[in-house]
Amino acid sequence: MRNLRVALTACLLVGSVLGVGACGSSGSSSSAASSGGSSSSSSSGGSGSSGGGSTVDVYSSLPLQGSSSAQTQPMVNGIKLALSEAGGKAGSFTVNYQSLDDSTAAAGKWDPGQTAANARKASSDPKAVYYIGEFNSGASEVSIPILNQGGVPQVSPANTYVGLTTSLPGSAPGEPTKYYPTGKRTYLRIVPIDSIQAAAGLIAMKQAGCTKVAVANDKEAYGQGLATLLGLEKGYYGITITSDTGIDPTAPNFRSYAATVKAQGADCFYFAGIVSNGAVQLTKDVHAAL
Repeated sequence: MRNLRVALTACLLVGSVLGVGACGSSGSSSSAASSGGSSSSSSSGGSGSSGGGSTVDVYSSLPLQGSSSAQTQPMVNGIKLALSEAGGKAGSFTVNYQSLDDSTAAAGKWDPGQTAANARKASSDPKAVYYIGEFNSGASEVSIPILNQGGVPQVSPANTYVGLTTSLPGSAPGEPTKYYPTGKRTYLRIVPIDSIQAAAGLIAMKQAGCTKVAVANDKEAYGQGLATLLGLEKGYYGITITSDTGIDPTAPNFRSYAATVKAQGADCFYFAGIVSNGAVQLTKDVHAAL
C-alpha cells in the first residue's frame, strides 16, 4: 500500500486543485458522500473492493472549533462534494475520507498535541494515501515531519509561511530541511508564500498613501513570518515600519497598544495574523485611537 501512495499521488494532487472528479470514474454507481458533518466524520463512495479496485484512505486535518471553523467547515464540505461528484472513486480505487479536527475546545483553535495525533493516525494507516492539511502554518511545522517519515503525501490549502518549503529570507535556520527527515519532499501548498503576500500588502499601502506603518502580529508562524517579511521588503516601496509588535490574541482589548501606535506617528496599521486571533478588537481599538 505504501507504493500505492506514490501511484495515486499525481491523480490526487490534481484532485486537490480541480476536484477529485478529475481522476474519477464517470460510470461509477457508488453511493455519494454527503456534505456537512462533524470533526470525526467519515465518508466513502463504498467499502471493500469494487470493479477490481480497492479502498484507500484520505484524511483532512483542519481546526473545526473556534473562529476558523467559518472557513474550515466549508473546506470539509467541499472535499465531500468533490468526492461525491467523483462517485466516491479515484480511478479504480474507492476513497474513504476521514475528517480530523486539529483543534481543541480548550484552545479554541489548532492545538500542537492534537495536530501531532492526527498526523500519527494517518501515517500509521497502511491504506492512507493522502492528507489534506494543515490550515495553520504552525500546525504544519508539527505534522510535516511525522507524515514525511510515514510516507504520506500532504497538501495544504492555506499555509503561506516561507520556511515550510524554502530557505528564502524570512525562514528560520534549518528550514525547510528539518521538516523532511527522509530527505524527500512529501508536502505541497496550493497558495502563494508570504513573501508575495508581503509585497502585495506593501504595494497596497503605498498606493493608499501610507508612509509610516505600525505592524502587529499574532506570534504564530504565519503572523510572525509575514511581519518579518514586511520589514525585509519595506525598503523597495518607500515605507517606514514604526514598530512590529507581537500581541496577545486573548487580550480583552488593545487600547494601550493603540495609544502607542498613535504616539509613534503611524499613519497606517497592518495586522499580520489570523483573523480569529484578536484582529477585530485590535482593528477597532487602533481605529478609535487614530
